[in-house]
Amino acid sequence: MNILITVGIFPPDIGGPASFVPKIANHLINMDNKVKIICLADEENLLLEDDLDVLRIKRSTYLPIRWFKTISLIIKYGRKSDILFVNGLGVEAAIANLYLRKKIVRKIVGDPVWERFYNKKSTSETFDDFQNQKHNLNVRIQKLTRNWSISSSEVVITPSDHLKEFINRTNPKTEVLKINNGVEISEFKRSKTPLHEFNILINSRLVVQKNIHFVIEAMGSIKNLDVNLKIIGEGGEFERLEDLITNLNIQNKVKMIGKVENNLISEYLKTSNLFIQASDYEGLPHSILEAINYEVPILSTEVGGCKDLLDNGDRGFIISSPQNKQQIAEKIDYIYENYDIALTKAVAAKKYIQNKYNFSTQAKIYSEVFEKIMKK
Repeated sequence: MNILITVGIFPPDIGGPASFVPKIANHLINMDNKVKIICLADEENLLLEDDLDVLRIKRSTYLPIRWFKTISLIIKYGRKSDILFVNGLGVEAAIANLYLRKKIVRKIVGDPVWERFYNKKSTSETFDDFQNQKHNLNVRIQKLTRNWSISSSEVVITPSDHLKEFINRTNPKTEVLKINNGVEISEFKRSKTPLHEFNILINSRLVVQKNIHFVIEAMGSIKNLDVNLKIIGEGGEFERLEDLITNLNIQNKVKMIGKVENNLISEYLKTSNLFIQASDYEGLPHSILEAINYEVPILSTEVGGCKDLLDNGDRGFIISSPQNKQQIAEKIDYIYENYDIALTKAVAAKKYIQNKYNFSTQAKIYSEVFEKIMKK
């Protein structure tokens, strides 16, 4: 089977799709499929040892030209493909498919319209409120365009029940499947030796919806002096977060690491004692699955698929309100002082994902979906 994958971010970018697409592409190739990837990148002629057939389009290209180039390339390589597997560039793929008439499988991990307006601070509405409220013409057009592009799909795949319900509301005639995100299960076992320092990790795109500024502010209220926070990632909030750290005078506690290559993230996870995710909305973050894979205790909001992972706090610790900085500080202090409990929850979470979130199993499910669609 020839599969063309489109995606907005791809290594060396960081983020869920950038983590997922190389893995699923390699698994599909190992199942005797041919895979080509079209993505956006900061540099077009970027050479990486990814052993994948990747065509990169420069992200900073003047938008109308970038759209024309993207659509043209999808048409060019889509002609030879049996399926378009759309992980990003959804509108461009839908436009190209007006000509191609291929079968589209679309993976949706959020609402790009809400993210766009929320991260630009053009709305403070939650994910659900944004869908239900009336907005100006610009927002309505973008929502209609989003829904039209989704409707061109043979099937839509989401990693959480909440997202499945969202697609069922916006596109009731489109078939929607829930397939969990997955992780390559590691053999790593965390040591239970006494703590000499307590390393907290955030691995995320640095955008408003991630609420990282609230975690930084909470660090100023931590009782235990051995606690420190490392923040991996890049994005529009980087300078603002750096300024916040300086203004709070907590440079000794909080470090901005910047972008780290995906294959090096595991080294940070191995030396971390807590992983925090304080986002207002997520589908099912790959970063949390990767942290659980290395038996790092989790402190997270119950958004999207995180609710299932945390299991009411049996497999992690819950942030009920990311805006409540005092609650975050108290949770961190509690985990530090009761680390044996935290490790027990982390081990339970690892056992849970070994069965339900094993990437090899998920890849087989994707392959079965593609084969089923080809037979229609």
